[in-house]
Amino acid sequence: MTRDRMNLSRRRVLALGAGALGTVTLPGTGGAQQGAKPSVVRIGYLTAPRAWVIGKHDGAFETALGTRVEWIPFPSGGPALQLLAAGKLDLAIFGSTPIAAGISRGLPIQILGSPEVVATSERLVVKPEITEVKQLEGKRIAVAPSSTMAFALEAVIRINRLDPAKVKRLPLGQPETIAAWKRGDIDGTYINGPFWGDLLGSGGKQLLVSGDLQPHGFFFWNSAVVRTDFAQRYPETVVTWLRTVQAQFERYRADPEGVARTLAEDFGAPFEAVRDTLVGLSYPTFQEQLGPKYWGRTAKASDAPFLKALSDTADFLAETGEIKRGGIPASFGPFVNYDLLNRAFPA
Repeated sequence: MTRDRMNLSRRRVLALGAGALGTVTLPGTGGAQQGAKPSVVRIGYLTAPRAWVIGKHDGAFETALGTRVEWIPFPSGGPALQLLAAGKLDLAIFGSTPIAAGISRGLPIQILGSPEVVATSERLVVKPEITEVKQLEGKRIAVAPSSTMAFALEAVIRINRLDPAKVKRLPLGQPETIAAWKRGDIDGTYINGPFWGDLLGSGGKQLLVSGDLQPHGFFFWNSAVVRTDFAQRYPETVVTWLRTVQAQFERYRADPEGVARTLAEDFGAPFEAVRDTLVGLSYPTFQEQLGPKYWGRTAKASDAPFLKALSDTADFLAETGEIKRGGIPASFGPFVNYDLLNRAFPA
């Protein structure tokens, strides 16, 4: 994807988001109809194995929600933003970086916690002749645009004081990255699991993982997100969805090997790579997420670590030209739907 096309995508998200914002308010449920249920719930998910998607395998979400569910895949956070902006998704779980970007561009979405925290599931994998980060200068590194991995790569460049102009970043989706790697078109990639399994199996070298960046103040996670107008019209559906998401993580905690094996079959990926991908994420419960280590219980928790981390992420994105600084909210607290989170998981 060229930079012009990337910019066009950003403008499209902004235009659609701004138009939608003219008809909704944040973050309440003023348009809710008591007991109303949608005829279909459109749930977005990454095209990579995630523990909560075990509920797609056996219809757990359809059973809990009592309505038809349409599952909509997307390769990374950038396409997820476009689907949300176009009104084609109701609920999804994806990365903190695109979420910060989407809100800063005026996209009408609300955050519903952070059920997945990235540690080793996202990795910088390079050709074997690259043995240290400094050698990324002059190399071609693929990364999914508008993703936590794109942000992590920029963080690597900053932390190690590389010359950004000398690291050629190629905006490629993960399947395209695998093909480019096999053709010899790239020297490395910041990539999600289980895709890095193919690269490591063909001679690739792991240079670092996203968890290595935490001591430098860079944190990455996947948040649950709802389109604002959907939350306003169907708050009870959102509450039920959140509880069902948590139930799927509980299934994973009870039987990680069994869930990994089922997801490997569903996604057509090697069991070991899926197992290691799932282990590379931590899974705080929603009750834990509403505590002082993550989001706090109310929007007034301005010092909550993940609210601060989102602001830091947005500032960083503004510095790299991904978003405009004027669009960054003073606080991301009003964009977290604490009301529905507290209804789903009361103290």
